[in-house]
Amino acid sequence: MPYRAISQDLKERVLFLLDNDIGPDDFELDIAEIFGVSPRSIRRWQKNVDLYGSVIPPKNHLQGRPRILNGNQTHDLLTLLEEAPEMYLDEIQDWVAISQDLSISKSTLDLIIRDAGFSYKMLSKAAAERDEVAREEFKVWAKENLLASMIVTADESSKDGRTIFRKRGRAPSGQRAISEADFVRGDRYSLLAAISVEGYIGTRVVEGSVDGAEFFDFIVEEVVGITQLQLFQLASRA
Repeated sequence: MPYRAISQDLKERVLFLLDNDIGPDDFELDIAEIFGVSPRSIRRWQKNVDLYGSVIPPKNHLQGRPRILNGNQTHDLLTLLEEAPEMYLDEIQDWVAISQDLSISKSTLDLIIRDAGFSYKMLSKAAAERDEVAREEFKVWAKENLLASMIVTADESSKDGRTIFRKRGRAPSGQRAISEADFVRGDRYSLLAAISVEGYIGTRVVEGSVDGAEFFDFIVEEVVGITQLQLFQLASRA
């Protein structure tokens, strides 16, 4: 018989009927079937009355406080955090109130989340347009058809007069953590580079920003041109 919560008054009513010998000799089985309980449960309630004077035994003082969220509710909460890690505690609090019909403090929510192994950290951005299925298919194709020596990667970066500084620091409680940094942009330079397993095979420094035409010219002139030269040198040595 599956577990279900049985009220105290129903337990007392069952024992009242049995104590007053209402019914035939096998009335315990009949009443168990009528109330949808097991004879074993009835005997346990009677034992509680004999030992403690009540069908409900006293609470175990070694047992901690009951959890506010049960297992399924905690699972739903952690699933929510995996799908939306940027949510604030007050937003999670509202979600629990609406979806679980529970009122829970932000401090308790934070404790539940930390006990589950979740910590508060810097967010990393991922493109919403990314197709995970296509990515996995490409990984399989690349593994089956490409060698490391066949791969050349290229990228663009930029630098101006502003200082690169860290986003976190320490200071006494109640005071701001301040780090001096240059805010003047100054001249901006863009850096283009292409690299293979053999090292850099093409670089270019451009004053200002890089547009599509400039990047295409870099690939054609610096990357493809140097690669063809390297192939020619290798062929001449053979």
